Amino acid sequence: AFNIVRLSHVELAVTDLAKSRAFYVDTLGLQVTDETSDAIYLRALEERGHHCIVLRKGPVAEARDLGFKVFSDEDLDKAAHFFDGKGLPVEWVERPYQSRTFRTR
Repeated sequence: AFNIVRLSHVELAVTDLAKSRAFYVDTLGLQVTDETSDAIYLRALEERGHHCIVLRKGPVAEARDLGFKVFSDEDLDKAAHFFDGKGLPVEWVERPYQSRTFRTR
């Protein structure tokens, strides 16, 4: 129904941002592309996009979002229509460093 190119990113809630930063940066070798008081954006060395992992401070550790890159804006509209047609919520959201984005569950 629409063309998914690849996995785009994951967002993880972490309870200790400093410890998580140490693990992902110092141990795994990911690069910090931006950092705020409540979030760290990371990418692997060969990653073309701004980030592939977002660590966000939260009350409990959990996987929050899994994002996919589609081939074109037309595919994004087709995907939104697909999920809406299945009775799933389609919510258009603004996200730093991302173009048009919707969320569904």
